Amino acid sequence: MADMAFSAFLFALMAAGAKHLGKTIPLQEAVFFRGVVCAFLTWAWLTKHRIPWRGSRPLVLALRGGLGHLALSAYFWSVAHQPLANAVLYQQVSPLFTAILAYWLLREKPGPRFLPAFTLAVLGVYALVSEGSGPLVSSPLAPFIGLCGALMSGGAYVAVRDASRTDHAMTIVLWFPLMSIPMAIPGILLEGPVMPHGSQWGWLIFVALTGQAGQVYLTRGLSKVPAARATLANPLTVVFGAILGWVAFGETLGWNTLTGGLALTAAVLLAGRQPAKESNKAASGSGTSGEGLNNSAPSRPDAA
Repeated sequence: MADMAFSAFLFALMAAGAKHLGKTIPLQEAVFFRGVVCAFLTWAWLTKHRIPWRGSRPLVLALRGGLGHLALSAYFWSVAHQPLANAVLYQQVSPLFTAILAYWLLREKPGPRFLPAFTLAVLGVYALVSEGSGPLVSSPLAPFIGLCGALMSGGAYVAVRDASRTDHAMTIVLWFPLMSIPMAIPGILLEGPVMPHGSQWGWLIFVALTGQAGQVYLTRGLSKVPAARATLANPLTVVFGAILGWVAFGETLGWNTLTGGLALTAAVLLAGRQPAKESNKAASGSGTSGEGLNNSAPSRPDAA
């Protein structure tokens, strides 16, 4: 679980860095730069281990990368326009979207705990939205964009589940930036490119490296623990996000945020629980080739 906890901390750091960058650097420019760094590091790893980058099913991998780009873009926009804890909480809904889409597209039954988990998630989202805009929410669209990002993460994760049946985990990771880099260019041109200077370069590198390291530790963690235990790390991202939001940006938590956060956390934990027999099977089926990614749905956009 140490790898899962550390990945949660790294993803929270990435979100905080993206929030800071959102004040000065266009959103798609940050996504583009993160993609370039991620592509370089992942390509180097694949080359060193002589693993083919193209994969067995490029169309599925391209779909995974495109949905991942939309998810990350929505998440970066979300953290820039509302408190960090709220943005992370909306992202927590993604495992439930994953269950719905997996049932629809892959015919995977969500299990008896899905309905109460979904009900808790709806109540949690309602509590967050009913809190109103407030001075820390710069756009009324922030909750909607946050949920759209969670939906895109769910779709991307279903694509990961499908692709991991035939392709290596790091090949799947590579297709995220391979799609994200060209998809970010139109957004950069529309927003107006800004040449980073001074500390902005450092923050761009920080966001890229924390996201990449979080992905690596997440993949390692998923290969070591059963799915039921893996989902226990999801709420840690919320905790780290709330602490970083308070320390770095002076954001405080309202009662609705706390209530909604508890409901969403309970929903994720409930949805992630498995009977012991299934958990042991998941653990024995995990491995470095990506099979372990089939067994849980981390609520982080980089995991998608």
